[in-house]
Amino acid sequence: MRIVFLGSPAEALPVLQALRELDRSGKHQLVGVVTQPARPAGRNRQLTDCPIAQYATSESLPLLKPESAKDPAFLSDLAAWKPDVCVTAAYGQILSDAFLATPTRATINVHPSLLPKYRGATPVPAALLAGDEVTGVTVLFTVKALDAGNIICQTSSKIGDCETNRELTPRLFTAGGSLMEDALQRLADPKFVGIPQDANLVTHCRKIKKEDGRVDWSEPASTITRKFRAFQPWPSLQTFCQNNLVTLTSVECHHTSTRIGELGAFSYDKQRKLLEVQTGEGTLIVHRLQPAGSKEMDAASFWNGAGQKLAVKTFSTTV
Repeated sequence: MRIVFLGSPAEALPVLQALRELDRSGKHQLVGVVTQPARPAGRNRQLTDCPIAQYATSESLPLLKPESAKDPAFLSDLAAWKPDVCVTAAYGQILSDAFLATPTRATINVHPSLLPKYRGATPVPAALLAGDEVTGVTVLFTVKALDAGNIICQTSSKIGDCETNRELTPRLFTAGGSLMEDALQRLADPKFVGIPQDANLVTHCRKIKKEDGRVDWSEPASTITRKFRAFQPWPSLQTFCQNNLVTLTSVECHHTSTRIGELGAFSYDKQRKLLEVQTGEGTLIVHRLQPAGSKEMDAASFWNGAGQKLAVKTFSTTV
């Protein structure tokens, strides 16, 4: 079959690489790649192609970078590739009826959750915030309703005890890449329509905002730890220390009934070289952090610098 891939971030690379291997083996033909346009990046704000576009260029694959997937000129170029199947993975644009009518067989999507759980744009953070022990990846038919198409295939995966969104997302897309051959083989049967999602089990994930990363010290340490894992690399987990913003870069939960002070109060353990912060339930252990305008540092460096000089050794939710 003739395949077109649509995606943008580095996390989606394993899916494109899997399709490229199927192309090299002669099982299918990867006829083109579609990504988001180049965006300003770095200190000099130079226009920079997304990772998928960079890979496509390095592999000499035909590449389109439309500002809008609804652009008639783009749809005309897409149709010229004569795709049988379009495969999307974190592409980031809504696809029109005209787009969905272009491939002769189907448009399919790689979604990092066990649908019908966590439809929407943030399924991996949603699973981490919920404290799920197992998640997975689903390949499904793309329809107009968000992530509502019939399931083609899916696989589950245990979430590591300390795994973050930064680590889990690419791992799930790698698993999605491993499903490509099976998914395309099923699509080769024109009668295959997939398995409908159970409407009674549908859940949706909410949009994450920058302010979600601000620590609320009245919450249990376990909740704060889940947020830390979910919000890597963005929006990260942040707090204030005497009006100065501090990003927490390595933390863990400590289940203890012993209080070390008011909410946000912290102490330094010289023997273990870590900070302990009082939460609504238990303490949060901080191994590494980054004050605004400074480099990331370990707890000992923070304590020997700003930490022990503070008249009030407290982190706060707001300035």
